[in-house]
Amino acid sequence: MKIAKDGKPFDIDNFGELRKGEVEVIQFLRPNGKRRRMGSPVGEEYVKKAKNMIISAEELTTREIVVYVRKKNESEKKEISEIAVNGPGDKSPTECLKRLIARKED
Repeated sequence: MKIAKDGKPFDIDNFGELRKGEVEVIQFLRPNGKRRRMGSPVGEEYVKKAKNMIISAEELTTREIVVYVRKKNESEKKEISEIAVNGPGDKSPTECLKRLIARKED
């Protein structure tokens, strides 16, 4: 993936403005891996923590979601991830994303 100086890939669709309390997530779409930018609501506390992070996600054929987080100045080898269940609760994509942001901040 080609990354611009601002840490965002060159070859993905723009989605517009983020709402308050959302972080930008690069979603990899099946079946061809096309990228789409989207907002994920995590709250202002996590938006501040994720300021210098690249966040991405993809849905597996099992309907589970893999969430990936890394700092902008890190290689993909330093990326951390967690598998989420597509729905509410402690294993939801949003809750997994919050945990990953908190882990990567340290």
